[in-house]
Amino acid sequence: MASNEVLSTKIADGIAIVTLGSATRIYFDQEMSDALLDALTKLAENDAVRVIVVTGGAPGYFVRHYSVAALVRLGEQVQASGRAWPEDAPYNAGSFDKAMALCESMAKPVIAAISGSAMGGGFEFTLACDIRIAERGDFQIGLPEINVGILPGGGGTQRLPRTIGTAGALMHILMGVTLSPDEAAKKGLVHEAVDGNALDRALEIARRIATHTPQSVAFIKRLVRSAVATPLADGLALERNLFMKLCSSEPALERMRAYERQAITEPSRTLES
Repeated sequence: MASNEVLSTKIADGIAIVTLGSATRIYFDQEMSDALLDALTKLAENDAVRVIVVTGGAPGYFVRHYSVAALVRLGEQVQASGRAWPEDAPYNAGSFDKAMALCESMAKPVIAAISGSAMGGGFEFTLACDIRIAERGDFQIGLPEINVGILPGGGGTQRLPRTIGTAGALMHILMGVTLSPDEAAKKGLVHEAVDGNALDRALEIARRIATHTPQSVAFIKRLVRSAVATPLADGLALERNLFMKLCSSEPALERMRAYERQAITEPSRTLES
């Protein structure tokens, strides 16, 4: 089990908060990756949890980046082995990759409360989250790996183009210049940059989402997450089928009936209220 220095989790009112690192642990490494995958797996299976918020535990950081020292050790080991790494080598996902894949595939929304600098692997993890909220401050956000002779190896070259488009991703990754939270929001790397604590805004969003029926949230995430990779006709067919499944479910019928009853006596009432 990971220590609180590496990762901690708390659950209240259907919202889980996962805190990465601490004042003495500001980098992703194998231990933190393993702990994150374990925590997310348990939360994904916990029916009492409706939304997951991930934030940083070190002042001024979400997670600075993946440990470069660990990458140097890895590179030296491969170099010493004399092995040539072929481009068609099988892809074997580690715990870091699996944690990000789980964020994308689980039925529950995952919100990144970017509580400071998030570069390299730290930012790559947030790209796997459904919503990214950045805290304003003298912080750095983005993918600067090219400056040390490598490339984003935690999904950055694949997830950033899907987030901001190919042209924007190429410019950002090739330049290797990190952005302020406001610049990151303007360019679409994060959804919002906020004054005060990113966690406060993330929890505000989480509480709103937690008021919705779990099945509708799960179906919406599934449809939107798969939209880009799914042919339009197939996506529309699945959307209609999931719509009908929800429409005939008792939780949805209860809410729609309640809305109709109130709409009669309150004509100005909206679906949002």
